[in-house]
Amino acid sequence: MSKFCAKSAAQVYTYLDRELTWYRRFRIRMHLRRCPPCADGYRFETALKERIRSGCHEDPPGELYERLHTFLSRHGVSGERG
Repeated sequence: MSKFCAKSAAQVYTYLDRELTWYRRFRIRMHLRRCPPCADGYRFETALKERIRSGCHEDPPGELYERLHTFLSRHGVSGERG
């Protein structure tokens, strides 16, 4: 693993979320074109992120809201159900 592989891996989520500057995105794109192992990792993370986004459509159970409300109240944080 090269030095740039480690830098790219550390920025995987900021890259996928488009939170990097255009220059950093450009550098990572160039690296991915030249480094198949890193490109495979990014493809996996992209597919995983999409799977989570498309597969999570159920509302959490009401009990979860109550437990969170109780927890937040005990720790002095105001939380409203919504």
